[in-house]
Amino acid sequence: MKEISVQDFTCNKLNTCCFTGHRSRDLPFGGDMRKQGMKCLASSLQLLIVEAVADGYNTFISGMSDGIDLLCAQLVLETARSGRYGDIRLVCALPYREQYGEIVSTPDKYKYTVVIDGCDEKVIVSEKSDRERYKKRNQFMVDNSSRVIGVIKSKQFGSGTLQTVNMAKRAGLEIKMISLEKNPQLYIDTDDARSFEKAAMLDTDSLPI
Repeated sequence: MKEISVQDFTCNKLNTCCFTGHRSRDLPFGGDMRKQGMKCLASSLQLLIVEAVADGYNTFISGMSDGIDLLCAQLVLETARSGRYGDIRLVCALPYREQYGEIVSTPDKYKYTVVIDGCDEKVIVSEKSDRERYKKRNQFMVDNSSRVIGVIKSKQFGSGTLQTVNMAKRAGLEIKMISLEKNPQLYIDTDDARSFEKAAMLDTDSLPI
């Protein structure tokens, strides 16, 4: 892994895909990968990553927050290490250098370390003192990508995921989002599924799975 400044970072935008999605606390079962719903969600994301590779994408950018960012980064590493898909480049775009300190659970701390050690490049987008650091990280990913893959659900205003999706729409990126409300039976338990089915569908491009 090598660290590269924002100014020195280069990629072929047409072959670069970024990720967005909610943090563990907003995912089914709190993001617990031992639950079948999260295993199904991971499998759906894996399919989207393999599809992207088949479409010519070979560079993937993760913002490295816990939850979907970290999960997708892991899946990219697994895809690259399988040796079945050619050269795949993983870029970790950190909003600030000390991001690791915001990771709460011990398993996620371990995953974060493994991903950072295994990625091809690390980019520090801003400083901790910068109040706009997460927005700048999201903009960095969108500016350097032509596709975004992620997970979204109905949520109050202020979602970083929704912010990134809106940035991507304005920039004309291809959007491949999994809506948790669209297929609740795949990702969450029966009781939660009933409440999700009553929720309004988001006005975004969603994967029909």
